[in-house]
Amino acid sequence: MSAAASLIPVSWLPSLASPFKGNVKTLVAKPYLCPCLKIQRTKHRVSVINKSVSASVQPAGENVRFRLDNLGPQPGSRKRAKRKGRGIAAGQGASCGFGMRGQKSRSGPGIMRGFEGGQMPLYRRLPKLRGIAGGMHAGLPKYVHINLKDIENAGFQEGEEVSLETLTEKRVINPSGRERKLLLKVLGEGELGKKLTIKAGAFSTSAKEKLESAGCSITVIPGRKKWVKQSVAKNLARADEYFAKKREAADSEPTSV
Repeated sequence: MSAAASLIPVSWLPSLASPFKGNVKTLVAKPYLCPCLKIQRTKHRVSVINKSVSASVQPAGENVRFRLDNLGPQPGSRKRAKRKGRGIAAGQGASCGFGMRGQKSRSGPGIMRGFEGGQMPLYRRLPKLRGIAGGMHAGLPKYVHINLKDIENAGFQEGEEVSLETLTEKRVINPSGRERKLLLKVLGEGELGKKLTIKAGAFSTSAKEKLESAGCSITVIPGRKKWVKQSVAKNLARADEYFAKKREAADSEPTSV
């Protein structure tokens, strides 16, 4: 009986396999390291301190200096965004606050600014102002104006040239922006007692009479012509030729007594 018991096959014995691999020297406890937890080992107790909580909680009466590690928004200044389309429990889940039907509930671009459903909008019902008040080009100035009294007080000597450039050099006028591209226009307020050579884009009737009586030389500078198409330019040239012939014919006719 004892001989039969000693001849038990090894496969019948329970498995002695273990997941442990190593020797007795490696059986040393390694504490779990967490970046936010700090374990302080003392003789009598082990206390666990949360670094993130302790850094954010400061005494109310103590002056805390701001640093990069304790900066943060003020309480209540940051609010979570409303989660639309995430179920009816969120409050904006079914139609996200846009309703069920209508143009404004559809996807894609909405309606234009000022649209009133097809009726005449307000910006078209209001009357429009003429000139610069209405934002049109008709009210913008076409010349830089100057009077004869300003030319007299500018200090020009006898025979000097008066133009937009010389007036700007003497600081009589100071054109800026759009005015730099405009021509000069002489107005007839005041008197001029010197013989000057005046170059300008236009002269008023009274200014022209006063300058001619004072013996000044007048030169009209042509302005920049507005660009037109070639066909329009031909028609304008034909019209000028036609009216020139008509004026010549009217001048050649003898006047009836």
